[in-house]
Amino acid sequence: MPKASSVKGVLALDLGTSSVRAVVYDTRGRMLDSTLSDLPYKVRTTEAGEVSSDPEDLLNLIANSIDKALKAARKDNVTILATAASCYWHSLMGIDRQGRPTTELLTWADTRSAPETQRLRAHFDERAYHARTGCFFHASYWPAKLRWLRSTRPSAVRRTVRWISLGEYLYQQLFGDARVSISIASGTGLLDVRRCQWDPQALELAGIGPEELSPLDDRDQPFRSLRPAFARRWPELRDIPWFLPQGDGGLANVGAGCTSPRWLCATIGTSSALRVILDRGGFRMPWGAFVYRLDRHRFVVGGALSEGGNVVRWFTRGLGMKPKKKLERAAAEISPDSHGLTVLPFWAGERSPNWRGDARGVIAGLSLSTQPPEMLRAAMEAITYQFVAVASAMRQLVARPRSVVATGGQLVHSPVWSQMLADALNLRVMVSPEAEASSRGAALLALNALGYLPRLWSSTPARGRSYRPRRRVHAIYERARERQQHLYDVLFPPLDQPERATPIAGRESGSKTTGLRNRAARH
Repeated sequence: MPKASSVKGVLALDLGTSSVRAVVYDTRGRMLDSTLSDLPYKVRTTEAGEVSSDPEDLLNLIANSIDKALKAARKDNVTILATAASCYWHSLMGIDRQGRPTTELLTWADTRSAPETQRLRAHFDERAYHARTGCFFHASYWPAKLRWLRSTRPSAVRRTVRWISLGEYLYQQLFGDARVSISIASGTGLLDVRRCQWDPQALELAGIGPEELSPLDDRDQPFRSLRPAFARRWPELRDIPWFLPQGDGGLANVGAGCTSPRWLCATIGTSSALRVILDRGGFRMPWGAFVYRLDRHRFVVGGALSEGGNVVRWFTRGLGMKPKKKLERAAAEISPDSHGLTVLPFWAGERSPNWRGDARGVIAGLSLSTQPPEMLRAAMEAITYQFVAVASAMRQLVARPRSVVATGGQLVHSPVWSQMLADALNLRVMVSPEAEASSRGAALLALNALGYLPRLWSSTPARGRSYRPRRRVHAIYERARERQQHLYDVLFPPLDQPERATPIAGRESGSKTTGLRNRAARH
């Protein structure tokens, strides 16, 4: 019987905060479904504010996911041309001279360093810092994390010779050396995002020198030649190019086809984000929005929320409101803002647009008649209102887009949340048919570097189900947002202490208001 013809493809890894995945995409960027390996894991939350992982356990899990994907690829006679990786932004760990971990892996959600952000704001100019790095004084970024580690883990810091991300640790183990992509480096808060080099002033804030960081390189400079143990384990991957891990948010835009400012990409997974890719420089940094890098030629501008599907899980697992699908169906049947609740959805603290780590979740308006589906519906709407505030910050730089492309499990599988987003933003929302946008983005960039997709940057999003905004509901949500803003102002008033100053302030918009958000975010 003749052997089936070989299919060529790229093995893409997706290193997330709740699972690791490995999957193969063919040379046209189509997922080979049979190769998908998805291995979930739980982060460690032992201490207050801790959200961390054991890097060695994660390395083993990633290797197992590659084993499973390759087994399926061999069965389907797939030839692997290259390997690419998506990794969540902002992870941090230390390694010693032998490449062994000196700390746990701190995720973006670890807020134990929040007191350091207060000290940074008290003594340094956050606006000048943002203008160079595109980041803020926040526990997600490395300056606060490194200052906290120095004060709480002095012996571990003394043993550390290099500070790296999860993706760098993986490649350090695979190849015996590590470089960091411009993309991953831009999420540390230590990179001058205009010059694409480590920023001396940010390094001084963090208390480290450039020799303690990996050399910078761009996405088209791969590793080759696996170390012997891994070469024996995966002979077909031994000498192929392994492209450097890139930030998952920017890759989600690429994977969903949002490669120009005409398309915003909204993601609601464990957390949430709204992003756009720009291929021009020379702009003024939009206060309240982050500015990262996709590569040396393109920026990723947007905002991130610490909440999304994790809040849904808090209701269903934490409070025992089960079964989950029944609860979500009941929430979907509730009319917009008809529950009488006002929610500040800061279960994990606030990131965009105010980057206020001391903010916490609030549910106001509860009564004996309040039902669990109403609470869930109100929380989903509240998270959606935060997208509107993020979009307002982004409009300092990006004109009104043509459409929003929805990615992430919570949006892709929730028609009610997609419609909610369209109504609140007053923009059409198209659900991406791409099941794994971040890993697909990594594969597409690798294929582009290999010469297979020369027209990648002129592509348009594949169209899935579309949701158009409803004028009547948009008006309802605007009133609800004003109510949410009022509660925010009451509970988190602007104080005179420098550490309490928040990014969205009237000075940037010309307003003299003392509220926490700019005028655009209020209306």
